Amino acid sequence: MENGSIPPKTEGLVSRMALNDNKAGMEGLDRDKINKIIMESSKGSKFYENEVKREQQVNQRIEKMMLQKEQITEQHLKKAEAQVARMVVELEKRRDLTRVIVHVDMDAFYAAVEMRDCPELKDKPMAVGSMSMLSTSNYHARKYGVRAAMPGFIAKKLCPNLVIVPTNFDKYRAVSSEIREIFADYDPNFMPMSLDEAYLDFTEHLEKRQSWPDSLRTHHYRASSNPKGDENNELPQETTPDVTDLSPVLFDDSPSSSLCCEDAGSAFEIFGTSVEEAVREMRFRIEQKTLLTASAGIAPNMMLAKVCSDKNKPNGQYRLPSTREAVMEFVCNLPVRKVSGIGKVSEKLLNALGISSCSHLGQKMALLSLLFSETAWHHFLQVSLGLGSAFIPRHEERKSMSTERTFKEMSAAEEQLFLCRELCEDLANDLKKEGLKGKTVTLKLKNVNFEVKTRALTLSYPVATADEIFAAAKDLLKTERDNESPQPLRLRLMGVRISAFVSSDEKQPLQKSIVGFLNPGKAELGPSHKEIPRYQNDQLSGSSKTWPLPCQRSGESEEKTTLEEPQQSFFQRARAKRLQLQAAAASSRQEDSSGISSPLFLDARNCAASDEPDNDGACGASTSTSDGVGLSCPVCFRRVETADLAVFNRHIDQCLSESSAQKPSQHLEEGDGREAKRAELSAEERSTSAETASSVNGNHSKSSSLVCPICLLTQDSDDLILFNRHVDLCLNQGVLHKLQSETRSPINPPSAPNSKALGKGQLHLAQAGKGKTKRRDSPSSPPSKKVKGSCITIDHFFR
Repeated sequence: MENGSIPPKTEGLVSRMALNDNKAGMEGLDRDKINKIIMESSKGSKFYENEVKREQQVNQRIEKMMLQKEQITEQHLKKAEAQVARMVVELEKRRDLTRVIVHVDMDAFYAAVEMRDCPELKDKPMAVGSMSMLSTSNYHARKYGVRAAMPGFIAKKLCPNLVIVPTNFDKYRAVSSEIREIFADYDPNFMPMSLDEAYLDFTEHLEKRQSWPDSLRTHHYRASSNPKGDENNELPQETTPDVTDLSPVLFDDSPSSSLCCEDAGSAFEIFGTSVEEAVREMRFRIEQKTLLTASAGIAPNMMLAKVCSDKNKPNGQYRLPSTREAVMEFVCNLPVRKVSGIGKVSEKLLNALGISSCSHLGQKMALLSLLFSETAWHHFLQVSLGLGSAFIPRHEERKSMSTERTFKEMSAAEEQLFLCRELCEDLANDLKKEGLKGKTVTLKLKNVNFEVKTRALTLSYPVATADEIFAAAKDLLKTERDNESPQPLRLRLMGVRISAFVSSDEKQPLQKSIVGFLNPGKAELGPSHKEIPRYQNDQLSGSSKTWPLPCQRSGESEEKTTLEEPQQSFFQRARAKRLQLQAAAASSRQEDSSGISSPLFLDARNCAASDEPDNDGACGASTSTSDGVGLSCPVCFRRVETADLAVFNRHIDQCLSESSAQKPSQHLEEGDGREAKRAELSAEERSTSAETASSVNGNHSKSSSLVCPICLLTQDSDDLILFNRHVDLCLNQGVLHKLQSETRSPINPPSAPNSKALGKGQLHLAQAGKGKTKRRDSPSSPPSKKVKGSCITIDHFFR
């Protein structure tokens, strides 16, 4: 080690924990002295141990990267250079120098607000925050090395006279709202980055500004330097119209923002039409309205504008000309740490490769493309070319919303739950302001060892209230406490985030349900129409209600009904045509066909309007007990005259048991006589089915209109459970016949089932084993095997 330099490990540790003096107001500091104080104050703390651990991880990454570098050959480099060259050509084609992007950053915003409201702090080193962490510091404190994101106790050792003021975010938000009102005059779609920072596109404003008269570009100085709403706090100000006194600048070493004119005792200024004058006018208005100063950067894209805004801080502005030569010259000597997106870890990795400025990035881009991820080296390439986004994103959809809090060590469960509740309430208020609801709740925890953990829970429904969010966050916190048990959970940071946003109004589901498919002539309703079928206990005992059908009230015209009828799907149109054909066939066979109407469009007399909410303008087909209630058995297809579901279920069980009780020996004895009986029963069942369909069509006002999508038969029950059983039997009839065919002789297979009968859904379970007579000398049937594959589902049928 030459010149008494410290070991590499210590040097690396110091470089990680060392002062970052890339912030405005921290030039020319004694870095060695400041870094020594930081190290001495941090040793032995949990923070120090965590930094050592993270430093070791970075060093391991560097070692791995250097080993990878040694394996790179000249051929690899040439190939990478060609790839980089092609990428450069593509990026240069997309370079846009036509936009004028402005980045505005308030000067020491939190500290400036506190100094404005408390003038005695103006000449003292002060910071905003706590002994645990500082949010910002004024320029007096920065001369001692005190900066944001520094623990307050370390800042006190750097500057013993430092005054630490607690944060007051309500006041900062109020001031930020006043500043944003001015931003909106220049770019209504400006993009705020924080309370004190924003991007604006001045392109359209400058076009309009060229034709503005002087009156629109004239602005007056404040009559008084008093802050708004605080008449007792006065900043020192001379009564003479001196230039520096008329501008209430909070920093003595910052230049005055404006030159003034005086007319009849009123000072004012007329600003020009150039972009520099427009930005200076905006800064002037902010200063006169809030007594706070702002710095601005003007450039062709967002990346360069942010760098330029830090060029002449505080209370200054810098413009980068919109030419490629000026951009490349500006980027050439720019330190990589000055660029947004390159932090201390990336800086150390680049320094290990001998890269400290953006010009070095361009020179070693081929090597970087081989050592870094595609996203990383693409970003480095754009930085080396001075490229960035030339268009400010407009109306971006928010992905998440969160709130968190840092505190001293907290291990009591009651305190943690109380804090979690407060965070959930704050988050719920923010969600309410923007009308958002989310399904994913995330809990962020940092323990005393500075280890950060996140635990997320995705709910089946969106939440927005404090109680709903807290219920999920509480469970996540309890799980983490249980994981640490029996040791207490020692925290120093807690945060709650909600994501996976949906609209505040429930969105209508895109997937259609089986209920909507079976509901004839009525499209599924969204959440705004809560017309859901309701089944009551007395449904089968006297007053069953059917699903709403598109019909007209008495007195309404048929034309209106046609207009209000929802668009039907292919299956609905096919079903409607089939039902109309059934009704026509039934009316031709019956003498009283004049009283029969189509099931889709009931007579207006059956659809009398009612003020009861259950009717809701839909036709309700009711069945009276005096007319007789009957249910159709899905096995034997015979009508069971009962309204008791228990009796009906016993009938079905009996039918199934009778069908399965028949043995192969019984089939052999019956012989060829089975065929005649089977044909006779098939004819009888077809007749029964026709009579059932006719009965349904003729007495539609007495029963429901559930139609099986497989056998196309109208059912006589509103009970979805019974209907689903019927559909399952129809779907699996092929499996049932296959099971029954295995008991027959392989020499004389049974005749193919009647496709027409199968299409009608007539399951001949009672005659399943009946077929042609088996030969007496044929060997016995092999034992039946279990059918491979699962049962057919309705989803499979519709595919």
